[in-house]
Amino acid sequence: MTLKVMFFALLDGAGIIVLSSGAMWLVRSQTLFIPDFPTSTPTALLTVVAGIALMLWATAQMLRELIKHSPDDAADGS
Repeated sequence: MTLKVMFFALLDGAGIIVLSSGAMWLVRSQTLFIPDFPTSTPTALLTVVAGIALMLWATAQMLRELIKHSPDDAADGS
């Protein structure tokens, strides 16, 4: 595991927290960790979308790094 993969894993975790914050507001109208964020339904929807986007981007970057550093013989199935 490289530092880049660990960095992208941390970003993936941040995306989970952002998504959870928005979802908590949409379901219970309560904040999760940061007081007064989000404070409205549009902000919560934007937070959910941003969390999903960050998670997808970070996961794609992790996969790219892992594929780039995989041994050549693992790629051809031998």
